[in-house]
Amino acid sequence: MLTLPPDFTFVIQLISFFILWMGLKRLLFDPMLQVLEAREARTAGAHKTAAEMRATAATAAADYERHLQEVRSSVGADNQSARATVEAEERKVINEARDQAGLQLSQLRDERVVGRRLS
Repeated sequence: MLTLPPDFTFVIQLISFFILWMGLKRLLFDPMLQVLEAREARTAGAHKTAAEMRATAATAAADYERHLQEVRSSVGADNQSARATVEAEERKVINEARDQAGLQLSQLRDERVVGRRLS
């Protein structure tokens, strides 16, 4: 039954509760909070590191793509230059062959004409 004012056992229960609370706080609650705070700090640090790594990877990927595009453009220009050189050489060879064939043809015609005149 509740009596007013509270008796001496109520004061003992309050003192026992605070002693127990202080002991648990020092032995259990404070170390647990430190562990949770350390875990939170590691997690936040890991998130920050991951974000930095993603940014670095994105920058590296952009640099790689830019460099790849430069190389492709350079190779394309070299390819085009080589193709133009080959085409010019091809035209030169074809023209020389045409001239030589024309010369041989005219020599053969001249020989035929001379051969007909002699016969």
